[in-house]
Amino acid sequence: MFRTIMALLVCLVVAVLIGAFQIVGLDIAAIQAIIGSTDITGELTAKGALLFGGLLVPYTAATSASPIYAPLVALGVAGFIAGLISKSGVRMLFVSIIALVLFFLGYYLLFLVGDPSNLDAMLNIARNLAIDLGVAFGLLFIPGIIGASLTSEDY
Repeated sequence: MFRTIMALLVCLVVAVLIGAFQIVGLDIAAIQAIIGSTDITGELTAKGALLFGGLLVPYTAATSASPIYAPLVALGVAGFIAGLISKSGVRMLFVSIIALVLFFLGYYLLFLVGDPSNLDAMLNIARNLAIDLGVAFGLLFIPGIIGASLTSEDY
């Protein structure tokens, strides 16, 4: 249980950090400007919406007219590092599912400003994003399995 929670936390932190600097384009000056702004909550909500919007649609972002490959890298690296920590493919399955659900909730709440109690709207959005959700799951799970196989303990 401890390895699963730690792998999940590391997966979320790595994906958000890579996404913040590569997808959103934050740098030290932009972070200082957010901290010094009068509406910190609004700024963080806007940046979080952009971040989760990018992390949840890696296939669409990579195949668009102006391709963005940062979501592919962020999810792949996060999955690999989480796999190194989890040391188990089954743990990585749970980590990938939970991380994807949390990314979807962040996207739904921040980007679409949806009601968290409206499950029908969430399911409709998930159906429309089925390919992107599958790619995002694969980008978390497959490198995670590779990382887990590198550090697995043989009994």
